[in-house]
Formats: sequence, structure tokens, C-alpha cells
Amino acid sequence: MRSAPSIAFDYRPSAVVVAATVAVASVAALSPWSSGAPPVLSAALSLFATCGAAVALRRFSAPPFRRIVRRASGWRLVDRDGREHAAILRAHRRLGALLALEWRCAPRAHFRVLLTPDNLDADTRRRLVLLLARGEPPGPDAIL
Repeated sequence: MRSAPSIAFDYRPSAVVVAATVAVASVAALSPWSSGAPPVLSAALSLFATCGAAVALRRFSAPPFRRIVRRASGWRLVDRDGREHAAILRAHRRLGALLALEWRCAPRAHFRVLLTPDNLDADTRRRLVLLLARGEPPGPDAIL
């Protein structure tokens, strides 16, 4: 395997994460009905769970950036219109098969990515893990 001083890949949300979110939201929407709560409360809780999941899925499924690039000059996030935005990698965590990354791309804007085996090929994933292992650690304010 060769060294990875730079890397670029397209980002698309994981279908596995979307499916898991739908499954958990379905259980959350149905659970008040088996709790013995009054029907009005059960309906309100079900509606709340469904709306919360719909908002989360909409935000997750339509990320503001479609491509992630790391060059010698630093990280760049490419938006839907093809414009590059300078970004600072704030945090990265490897959680088994998951790889979570967080960038700061403006004074108050954050972009978080969850990479799974279904949305990043194995070779790019290995190169990214190598690049992250060689880089500087995230700052102390990293909360990911």
C-alpha cells in the first residue's frame, strides 16, 4: 500500500444508517401505543418521533458537501455547485467499521460525516485511515 499524502472521495450518505434510523424511528413511534398511555398522549409522542426522524433523515440525506479533498494545503469540502471551501478537521474517531469525521468550514459551521463500508470503498478507506493516523491529533475542543 502506498502512502496517502493527499486523498479525494465523493461523499454520499450511508443507506445502512438511513435504514437503521427508519427502523429505530418506527419502534419509537409505535412504543407509546403499547405503554398504556392515553391515546392522545400516544398520538402526540408518535407524531413527535416521526417528525424528529423525518427532519434528521432530510438533513442527513442532503449533505451540503458532495466531495472531500485533502491536499498538502489542507482539507477542502466541495459543495453541490462545485465550489471548494477550506476546512479544518476538528475530530475523527474510528468506531469499529464506522469512521466519524468532523470539520469546521466557517467560524460557526460544522460538517460531520459518518463513513461506513457501504459509502466508501475499502482502498480509499484504508488510505484515509492511514492519512488520519499520520496527521496531527484533533484539538482539545473536539467533541465528536
